[in-house]
Amino acid sequence: MTEENIKDKINKVHNEINSLRAKLSELNSKKEEWFRKKEDLKDKIAELISKVKEVKQNNDIFSDKIKELKDSREKANKEVKKLIDNIKELNDKKSTLLGKSDVKDPDSIKKEIAKLEETIETQALKFSKEKEIMKRIKDLKKKYSGVKDVDGLLKEIDGLSKKIEGAKKKAEDFHKQIKDTVKENKEGYKEFNSLSKDINKIKKEQEDAFEKFINFKQEYGDLNKKIKDKFQLQDMVKGEDKKNKAKFAKNKAKKVEKKLEEKSKEVEEKLKKKKVLTTEDLIAFQGTKE
Repeated sequence: MTEENIKDKINKVHNEINSLRAKLSELNSKKEEWFRKKEDLKDKIAELISKVKEVKQNNDIFSDKIKELKDSREKANKEVKKLIDNIKELNDKKSTLLGKSDVKDPDSIKKEIAKLEETIETQALKFSKEKEIMKRIKDLKKKYSGVKDVDGLLKEIDGLSKKIEGAKKKAEDFHKQIKDTVKENKEGYKEFNSLSKDINKIKKEQEDAFEKFINFKQEYGDLNKKIKDKFQLQDMVKGEDKKNKAKFAKNKAKKVEKKLEEKSKEVEEKLKKKKVLTTEDLIAFQGTKE
């Protein structure tokens, strides 16, 4: 390879290295840009997670309250069911007792007795009329004595009915409180869902940014290796150039030495023949001596 070709090759490799260095700098900028973006998104996710935890903590308080209210409502509903079962049993007993008697409404008998007794106490009646009413009261009392147990059942049934209404009212109140609590924290649940969606979206962006960072990092590494290979090639070409120059210098020195030897022989011939020596002859002769 000629010296000119070697210089051309060195220049070519040098230009390639400069071009690759410029591209390497560009890749490094992109690599660092995506790394910063990944880290920024990581910080943003951490910030959103912190907010989610706050919202969740608040939602948990409402959830605990709702659970407590639901438990209370369930307890009230169970009480209603139990009371209804009890009242059914009492109604069955009442039906059995009334089935054994021709009295269908013991309470009306009791009311009639009370009304008749009031008539005797408050009105001036003839003896015959009073006697008639007294007989009627006696008959009614006899009739009532056969179904007085039914009257007790009716009182018990009435008491249970009132308890059922009270338990139903409690269940309805708890249900209303549940609805109000859910409505009160509706925005909290919406915020929680919104933040969760934002986190998932940013996580996807972060994954994409990290993937781009890895790709640019890989390209950067590959290009950096390529530049190192170019430097090795440049060193190799420079080494070859150095060898060529040394070889050329050696060949040139040999040619000069040969020429001087030839000139020296000519001078020696002139001396033998006692010819006049020129300045050039003297210089050549002196050079061979040295």
